[in-house]
Amino acid sequence: MHYNGQLLDWENTENWRQVLGPPSREQEGILTWDELGLFLYDQERQRPGPESFEILMGRKRHSQLTRTEPDFWPRKLFPGRLFVDGGPITSKSNINDINRDKKGKSFGRGHMSGLYSYDVGDFSIHLDYGHDRSLTSFGLSKHLIPSPPERLEEVRQEELRMSQEADSRIAK
Repeated sequence: MHYNGQLLDWENTENWRQVLGPPSREQEGILTWDELGLFLYDQERQRPGPESFEILMGRKRHSQLTRTEPDFWPRKLFPGRLFVDGGPITSKSNINDINRDKKGKSFGRGHMSGLYSYDVGDFSIHLDYGHDRSLTSFGLSKHLIPSPPERLEEVRQEELRMSQEADSRIAK
């Protein structure tokens, strides 16, 4: 991942500080950059680098009943341009447009309404939509336990098998 052309190293949180500048605040392993509209989690001291990174694109939560925001959320929304696999993402982007415009894997529905994600290697890439269907955040997270190479191949084979089954059902 890059910010203004500079690589953000997932094995070195200090590199993030150098590239993004000093965080506006730090709270229990959560570093927040208010002016940039982003934050990261660096809470597991035994693992190098951050565990997760979020770009705040909106303020709507999943439920209309939720009235407050987490203390660590940036005070401002992300002011820059975000591209994922070549496709632009804005707070007004809907999931169909994002999947159409990007290259590579598509975002799939998550474990609850408004969450979409896909995995690449040892990372999960996710979108979080609010109750009004506006995009709230984009994030990247390391998997808690890195997948061994044989498990990745097993998952690839299963995805290929399911894709071929779906293609054969469509062809009938």
